Amino acid sequence: MSVSTKTLRDAADALVARVDRTLDETGTAFPYFVDDDGSWVTTPNGNWCGGHWIGLLWFARDHVADDRSERFERAAREHTETMRSYMPRESMFCGMNFCYAGFGGYDRTGDRDLFALGLMGADAMIELYHERARQVALGGLDIAGPEQFRGPESDHGPSGHRIGAVDNVYTALPVLWRVYEETDDPTFRDVAVSHADRHLDWYVREDGRTWHHVVFDRETGALERQYNELAHSDETCWARGQGWNVAGLARAYDETRADRYLDALERTVAYYRANSPNDKVPYWDFEAPIDDESPRDTSAAALVAYGLGQLPDVDETYELRSDGGDVLETLLETYLVTDRDAPNYGAIEHSCFNKPGEYATDTEHVWTDYYVARAVERELDQRT
Repeated sequence: MSVSTKTLRDAADALVARVDRTLDETGTAFPYFVDDDGSWVTTPNGNWCGGHWIGLLWFARDHVADDRSERFERAAREHTETMRSYMPRESMFCGMNFCYAGFGGYDRTGDRDLFALGLMGADAMIELYHERARQVALGGLDIAGPEQFRGPESDHGPSGHRIGAVDNVYTALPVLWRVYEETDDPTFRDVAVSHADRHLDWYVREDGRTWHHVVFDRETGALERQYNELAHSDETCWARGQGWNVAGLARAYDETRADRYLDALERTVAYYRANSPNDKVPYWDFEAPIDDESPRDTSAAALVAYGLGQLPDVDETYELRSDGGDVLETLLETYLVTDRDAPNYGAIEHSCFNKPGEYATDTEHVWTDYYVARAVERELDQRT
């Protein structure tokens, strides 16, 4: 990886400064994305992504050596309790959020109550798992955004209890891998492997593109259709979905060393590489018509950098890990605000949430900051 240790340390300092200023602004609310006027749009409870903010607070707590550390930890714990009360257990995002807030906090403090929250997230994913479809379903959670998520011309679609999502290979499975490691209960491993294997069948296309959603029959589990919700069309490829896929398959390979996951990962990263601009940060959709107004999506790049960075250091993953390092270097050198006098010092800019719905399409998002922070943290840990 060519990025220097100094660049990584400077990035960590910038990201901590951004967390500090964001906490000043948002207080007990959860930052979501930055509006046109430079202020944070917030949610009262974290909505689908509250664990990212809690994770950033823990990250900041670990990277300061002054009285801010106690402040960041207090805020992380308070936001965790808010999210614990709010988060629907029948949602694919419960696993991710309780993993970040629960195990993320436990690993730093040894607090068994936070450990129990992580276990709760895994149990929720087991309950949401559809055995015949071999999918942890999308479930039920109203994502903050447009009333109809794909925009005014779309319909509301079927129940989330018979929809699967490309995101879930990452949002649902890591908490299952972790709880299997903690308990040796094969139920958690078996569900994770079963879902990951079905993911290969239903979401990864032969040319390395991914589908966003599938619909399955709730009685038989049979596949009914595959479609894209946040892509330009059903024949193109949503960039952030590709990022979720990369992070999820990288974790599946790290946990199992199964060649089928590595093969699919190589294919999807090759597609990402071939269809991204020279700086390796894709547009919001890899194949949508591009003009001067087309937004990039640094959240997709952040997931790729973070995901590939967790691969084991073996010969088979050398090129993939190198790809991840290149993407992280671009994010830090081009998209991270490094001007200490800027009001958004430490922000990762040019992230796209929902282009079809024209919602938060070119701005800073809390989840993008989180995955860059985690990628930086992991790289620094490996060097010390």
